[in-house]
Amino acid sequence: MEKLKNIELFNSLNDTQLKKIKEITLFKNFDKNTILFFEGEKPKYFYLLLDGNVKVYKIDHKGNEIIVHNFVGPTLVAETASLDDLLFPANCICLENCRFALIKKEEFHHILKNDSEISFQIIKSLAKKIRYMNTFIDSSLVFDIDTRIAKYINKSPEEFKSKKNKIIAAELNISPETFSRSLKKFKDLEIIDKNLNLLNKDKLQTFIK
Repeated sequence: MEKLKNIELFNSLNDTQLKKIKEITLFKNFDKNTILFFEGEKPKYFYLLLDGNVKVYKIDHKGNEIIVHNFVGPTLVAETASLDDLLFPANCICLENCRFALIKKEEFHHILKNDSEISFQIIKSLAKKIRYMNTFIDSSLVFDIDTRIAKYINKSPEEFKSKKNKIIAAELNISPETFSRSLKKFKDLEIIDKNLNLLNKDKLQTFIK
């Protein structure tokens, strides 16, 4: 009950609502590099990532990996497939040791149909993912690599400094090697220092403009 209550998705629910969800939930740990699900599989659960970091990705016809999203808990992962009873549209792998709450799909569907407050929380989660996808499309298709990184720094300088480089690279759909080269450029231009602190916002803006 307390674990569920501490998650943003459920923190507005009362004890009766939380108890219903707890009764249909399994808590499970997954090791790093564990595949949670494959593209084309049918979901049995709603996957609520409590702690850790997972990558949702596809493999194109040439065998190249395309990162769809990098999730850091707590958050629902691929809930659209579970909600609409669709096949998973991509693969999902743990990038580190992760802890999940696995909410039984059919039973949760029943709760959603009969509890508007819980349904509203799921709608909010989906809306957040839609906003992310809009940003992702802009970032990946419109802006070059330096601009993507500059916009990220400008928007969230503290998050840029504290979050692991490989996670930011995945979020921006950039390879870790390319991300490192761009970081070096920003350091050489004295836009950021070696600890990734923002030094010169005016220079940063030249990449955004």
